[in-house]
Amino acid sequence: MKPRFWFVIAGAAAVLALVIGLVAIFSTGTGPHGYVAKNYTRAAHLDLPGDSDNRAYTSPKPPSVVAAEITSKWRPQSQYADSSGIYLRYSGDAVIIQPQAPGSVIHLMDADRAYRRYHSHVGGVWGWSSPHGESFRGRGPGAGK
Repeated sequence: MKPRFWFVIAGAAAVLALVIGLVAIFSTGTGPHGYVAKNYTRAAHLDLPGDSDNRAYTSPKPPSVVAAEITSKWRPQSQYADSSGIYLRYSGDAVIIQPQAPGSVIHLMDADRAYRRYHSHVGGVWGWSSPHGESFRGRGPGAGK
């Protein structure tokens, strides 16, 4: 009788963990993409031309407020701001928030594409922790050998 009791307890705990996990995922979206899609207005006419990966959204709020809202829910790996906008880098995604009267336009795209497109702004600032540089041999004495 006792072993069966522990199986029932373990099963109930597993079901509870699954329910909590699903609530957490669906209440905040799945990453910054999900959060932005849920909380801002889709603006397909502002998608960057020639970039099928890009999705644009708008907000009546200024870029600094939008960035604070997003980063309070999803902490970026790197971020940078200048007069052209606020650039947030996540593990595989990037969120670019730029001023546009009367608020902001928010571009979601792959982090690699964003790095190439906005290199003049983020090139020396974002840092890079992706595996793309793993074959680079200029990391110092003894690296790559």
